Amino acid sequence: MEWNEKVKALMKSKGINQKQLASLSRITESSISRYLAGDKSPRMDIIVNIAKALDVSPDFFLEDDQKSETPFEAIATAIARKGNELSPEEKNELIRLLLGKGENK
Repeated sequence: MEWNEKVKALMKSKGINQKQLASLSRITESSISRYLAGDKSPRMDIIVNIAKALDVSPDFFLEDDQKSETPFEAIATAIARKGNELSPEEKNELIRLLLGKGENK
């Protein structure tokens, strides 16, 4: 579920409309409308303000929907995000693990 869909679901469950969310989050009503429609991507500070207004953690909006993610996608995403932090030795160990030749086989 996309972050804006999560916001809409929370708004519905809490009985909050866009005008009220704008007031609670101190974001203009027109910006809230664009974020919820998916016309505009919010900055992190905007997500934090919306999360506070809806009484949830910002992580709630940022978490990927793990149910639809395959193991390959989860691993590929993790490597893409953190791969540049691996040492050459760690990269080689990952390759060995993928080939079934790693120490943890």
